[in-house]
Amino acid sequence: MKPLKPHHKAKELIKQLSALNCTIRTVTQKPHALLITIEKPTPELTHRSIEITEIYNGQTRRLRAARHSGCCIVWEA
Repeated sequence: MKPLKPHHKAKELIKQLSALNCTIRTVTQKPHALLITIEKPTPELTHRSIEITEIYNGQTRRLRAARHSGCCIVWEA
């Protein structure tokens, strides 16, 4: 059996997220993975995620990120 292409996996992941009522904000191709930004995560993604805290010009921003099917999914915490 031939392995699936990364873009095919990403399309399937986007369909799955949409079916689970995740609102997809942006999809961006990065050098090592596809970056998908969503509004609200599923419980599975929340469980498998890490928290990233950025401080830039005195402003603090908290993000959560998880890897799934070769893609990086991020949302604001």
